[in-house]
Amino acid sequence: MSEAVTTTGPPVSRARAGRDIVGQVVLRTTNLALGIAVTVLVVRTLGDEGFGQWSTLLAILNFAGYFSVLGLQQVAVERAAADAERAPEWLGALVTLRLALTGPATLLALAVCLWVSEDETMRVAALLVCATLPVAAAGALRAVFQLRVRNTVATAIELGQGILWLVAVALVAVLDGGVVAIAAAMLAVTAAANLATVAIALRTAPVRLRGARSHWPVLVRLGLPVGIGGLLTLGYGYVDQVIVFQVAGAREAGLYGAVYRIYERAQFLPSTLMITLFPIFVVARDTDLERVRRLFRTTIDYLVLVSLPALAIALAGPEQIVRLLFGAEFADAAPALPVLMAALVVVSVGHLTGYLIVAYRLQRRFVVLGVAALAVNVAANLALVPSYGFMAAAWVTLGTEVLVMSVSLAMVCRRAGVPPRGAHLGRIVLAAAGTGAVAWGLRRAGLPVLAWLGIAGAAYAALLLALGAVRVAELRALVRR
Repeated sequence: MSEAVTTTGPPVSRARAGRDIVGQVVLRTTNLALGIAVTVLVVRTLGDEGFGQWSTLLAILNFAGYFSVLGLQQVAVERAAADAERAPEWLGALVTLRLALTGPATLLALAVCLWVSEDETMRVAALLVCATLPVAAAGALRAVFQLRVRNTVATAIELGQGILWLVAVALVAVLDGGVVAIAAAMLAVTAAANLATVAIALRTAPVRLRGARSHWPVLVRLGLPVGIGGLLTLGYGYVDQVIVFQVAGAREAGLYGAVYRIYERAQFLPSTLMITLFPIFVVARDTDLERVRRLFRTTIDYLVLVSLPALAIALAGPEQIVRLLFGAEFADAAPALPVLMAALVVVSVGHLTGYLIVAYRLQRRFVVLGVAALAVNVAANLALVPSYGFMAAAWVTLGTEVLVMSVSLAMVCRRAGVPPRGAHLGRIVLAAAGTGAVAWGLRRAGLPVLAWLGIAGAAYAALLLALGAVRVAELRALVRR
């Protein structure tokens, strides 16, 4: 019960790791609700074409911004967890290298945004959106909270950012603002959140900037391959958005962007699990193979457990869900929702393989995989989007995610010596299937959308317990911790 794991600072008990995950889930669930509310407000404020412009700018920002992130934080955390005495130097190296890379990344984002912009309004919004990249660079100090297994602090800051963002977007909506006003609000909120991150992180752990550049070569050598691989495998989602905008037009981009934002927001749950568990995997990697196997099985189970019901419920009534969130104007986007929720299940497992690729130094192989996946993705989108629009982009996203996850899972399992399975996957699949059937039946019976969504969620929890996919004793132990 009190087994401890050392990262940096005091030993981290299983109880503390459990509390960290639970705290993040609670805060991130609240932030997810805020994020969905913001997306709904932005969609309804801008309309399908305006949201198509906005989502395209964000896609370019996230893609180009990744050049300043690469795999640096994962590598810095891995190095600092394995070398606790020099952790302040690794943190300093992370921050200074991120700052150095931000300038070129910002210029790249700005150039592409201006190139695709359709009018002067979109160009002004592009300038404001791209200004968030240098402002956000100091956010690299979130690594402090990951090392100390105090990720709830970073999540609380994100929640504060979400609240500010919701208030700002609501004001823009009330004042009948457009894409420029929303971009300006995004810049202001990003600045406030990152100032808070810096202030709290520097009080939590020391960060040594002097001599930090001596660690840059190691960060680049280890982080660049995984960063490029991550850029290639995550970036094709953003490339899809730009291709849809350029080939099919702003309206199709707006439809696709609306449901894609749901897909993006839902990834907070697998991200929460892996942010906390990654340093623990690193510590156990070289000393306790059996513990790695237990962690792997449990993590697979919970990654599937939190993502599969989204697919089941989306299959039961995609049009009703889309209409509820975005209005009748976006009803045509409904067929893409189940496809992207299927991709969410695959991506959730991909979060595990993405982190363990760093832990087991498989970055170079991951780059090769990423190049192949990106080439397939872009070629398929260019071939299919002109004829099939945003639905082609959704299916290509799913196919690419399956390719990347399957190959990377095989690589990780072979290197780590663990079988590619969970402990209760069959029971979790049965629970999700039952949930989908309940949701479909209630929708067919004519219940309001919120009613059948709520009942389906309760049914999933009950089925998990009844089938033994989650045990009461485990829940009691978690509560005690």
